[in-house]
Amino acid sequence: MKQETVSRIMTTAQEANQIMKHEEFRPKTFDQVIGQDDTKTLLRIKINAFRKTRVSIVHTLFLGPSGVGKTTLANVVANEMGVRFHQIMATRIRTFMDLYNVIKNIEEGDVVFLDEIHALAPKIQEHLYGLMEDFTCTIEDKNLNTQRIIRIPRFTLIGATTHSGDLNAPLLNRFFLKLNLTPYTTEELKNIIITASDRIYGIDIPEDIAERLAGLSRKTARIAYNLLRSLMDIAESNTAGRVKPEMLTMSLVNRMLKLEQIDPIIGLDYASRKYLVALLREQPKPDFKNDPNQSALQANAIGIKTLATYINEQESTVASMIEPFLMGDIELVYADENRVENRIKSPFVRITKKGRVPLNAAFKYVRICQTLQKQGWFSNESLNIKSE
Repeated sequence: MKQETVSRIMTTAQEANQIMKHEEFRPKTFDQVIGQDDTKTLLRIKINAFRKTRVSIVHTLFLGPSGVGKTTLANVVANEMGVRFHQIMATRIRTFMDLYNVIKNIEEGDVVFLDEIHALAPKIQEHLYGLMEDFTCTIEDKNLNTQRIIRIPRFTLIGATTHSGDLNAPLLNRFFLKLNLTPYTTEELKNIIITASDRIYGIDIPEDIAERLAGLSRKTARIAYNLLRSLMDIAESNTAGRVKPEMLTMSLVNRMLKLEQIDPIIGLDYASRKYLVALLREQPKPDFKNDPNQSALQANAIGIKTLATYINEQESTVASMIEPFLMGDIELVYADENRVENRIKSPFVRITKKGRVPLNAAFKYVRICQTLQKQGWFSNESLNIKSE
């Protein structure tokens, strides 16, 4: 197989470098995985049975939003089983031969992780039926106009998806184990940051700093790891010697956030703010007397394709990376004109039949960002809303 095809299916060189950096943070065993306790308990039972019988665990589907640990758990399953791990990006599978050229190299008992499995074309999903059921596949030889049935060593397929509804029903039914992964709590993320700081950097990160980073991680372990890495990079650049816990201060956190273009309120990045501003600019003047969970009066719904075009992002990126957090309950703490602290808990965006509609909490958030911009945050960003 040509090298460029291998790169397309598995990963690019640049992405491989990013994966290697992330692997430093990725837990290797269930004992190192924080959260998802029910899922870990069930997987431990399956793996213990495998160790006794040497029969691969059943094909498993991880369901849940981006960043809840689907890839991490798949890695841990392979590590705990003591078998090889093969990761495939479904978005790069264009033909069944692309998939076959990877799985033909697996060995008995291996784990094959198919990320974003919902991205497979329906015809390619159909090819998985035989692979998952009796570990055979049919290969066509167009030159000889013949078909060959190929037997593959027994393996465990772990699929990961945020959109199970895009899977063919027969394929969905062949996953005998379907596990829903839930977003992390702030306490779990704090513990993730504390343990990763000790495991990777050998430093006891101050608890208040860990809690601060956790609160800005958008319920996602990947973001928590990235924030920790960025903070440690800045700390390392500030000293010629070893970084000490007392060097990790709130001032250093704020410096890191400004450089990373992350807000100090709830942790939204530049792309997420750009999305909200683009959505809000299409709205009439908001009525802040309304409940924050309500949409603005006479709100205009905007389609996802239009929004993706506005912010120069792929539609899939908007749907899987930006919107999930904005559509969950977000706790927003702010001071009113009388400096009285207020707390609201509300999604920022709601999906309707006509498209995306902003809620009043989104208006409030952007107003807070506008105030922060006057204090030196979000330089070179346009946060003005037309209706204002």
